[in-house]
Amino acid sequence: MNLESALANVEIEKTELRLEIEKVRDESNLLRGVVLANLARIADPIPNKMLTVTAYTVTELKEFPDQELLTASLNKPREGHVAVSRDLFNNGWVFGKKVYIKNHGVFVITDLMGNSKTRSVDIFMNDYGRALQFGKRQIEVVLLDV
Repeated sequence: MNLESALANVEIEKTELRLEIEKVRDESNLLRGVVLANLARIADPIPNKMLTVTAYTVTELKEFPDQELLTASLNKPREGHVAVSRDLFNNGWVFGKKVYIKNHGVFVITDLMGNSKTRSVDIFMNDYGRALQFGKRQIEVVLLDV
């Protein structure tokens, strides 16, 4: 191979590399456009919310001792369950979905709170003292997609 044909091959390779770089640049720009167009969903794929979190419990119904206590989803209330405010419920925080309450764990939505509550989650606790001690807090809550 002489020098002229070697230079010609180098020029061909340079041209092919330039075309490849342009193709990658175009794909990169396309990807950048897709990312920018969907940034809100990519940056926050799971709706995290700072919500009012309280605790609730039930006491035996002395007037009707044989009556079974049920949540709005017709389940018996138990540890690991939460009630959500109706505004959250109407936005997809429905019965059976799971939520993560920061530093407290994962819970299943089985109940609804009263109409006056908004942006709120109520953790069911078996013990009245623990529920009272929990009080009212602003905590990050994540609706899990499982």
